[in-house]
Amino acid sequence: MTDEYLIFDLDDTLLDFTGGEVAAIRQLFSNELGLTGTDLDHALKTYQEINHHLWQQYEFKEIARQQIFEERFKKTLGALGIDYDADRLEQEYATLRDHNYRMVPYATEILQHLQNQYTIIAGTNGQDATQRLRLRETGLDQYFDQIFTSEMIGASKPDAAFFDRIFQDNPQMTKENTVMIGDGLTSDILGGQNYQLDTIWINPNHKESPSEIKPTQVVEDLPTLEALLQ
Repeated sequence: MTDEYLIFDLDDTLLDFTGGEVAAIRQLFSNELGLTGTDLDHALKTYQEINHHLWQQYEFKEIARQQIFEERFKKTLGALGIDYDADRLEQEYATLRDHNYRMVPYATEILQHLQNQYTIIAGTNGQDATQRLRLRETGLDQYFDQIFTSEMIGASKPDAAFFDRIFQDNPQMTKENTVMIGDGLTSDILGGQNYQLDTIWINPNHKESPSEIKPTQVVEDLPTLEALLQ
C-alpha cells in the first residue's frame, strides 16, 4: 500500500476495551449488586446490549453523548428489575474503566514497526482524558504523532466533522494518501468510506458486513494488517 497517513481507532483495534469492560462490569455487578452465576451473565449481556445501542444512537446524532452515561445503568437496572443507585454504578464503573490497560495482541509491535514508515494518528470516539491515560499507561502514546478524540473535537465518527478536524490539522493529508483502520463497521469503516478514504476493517470474528458498508481491505488480526501495510 502507498498510504502515508494511518488513522487508527483505539478501542478493540489496539486497546482491548471489550475485555476490560467485561471484567469491570462483572466486578461491578458482583460487588455492588451481589450477582453471581447465570444472573451475572444475564446482567452483563443486558448492559452490553443497552450500552451498544446508546453508543449507536450517539454516533448517528440521535442523542447527546452525556445521555449515554446518564441512562445506560438506569436502563440496565430497569430491565433487570433491580432497585439501585444508577449514578453510583456509573461512578464506580468510570474508575474501573479508566484503569483498563489491556491491549490487543501485537499492538505494541505493529506500531513500533510502522512508526518510521507512516504518520500514525489515533482517531477515537472515547473520552479524551480516559483515552490519553490508557495510551500513556500502556506505553502506546509514544508511537502516535497525534491523538484525536470525539470529546476533543466535538464530533464523533462516522461524522465527517471528525475527519475534517484531522485533515485541517494536517495540510499534507489527502484522501488518496490516508487510510482509516478500525474494528467498528459504523464508526470506522462507514465513516472512512463516506469521507472517501481507503479503509481497513479489523474483523477477528469474521462478521458479515452490510451491503452498504464496503471496506477496502479486511484483515483478521494485527500481524496480518502489518503485512498488508509493509
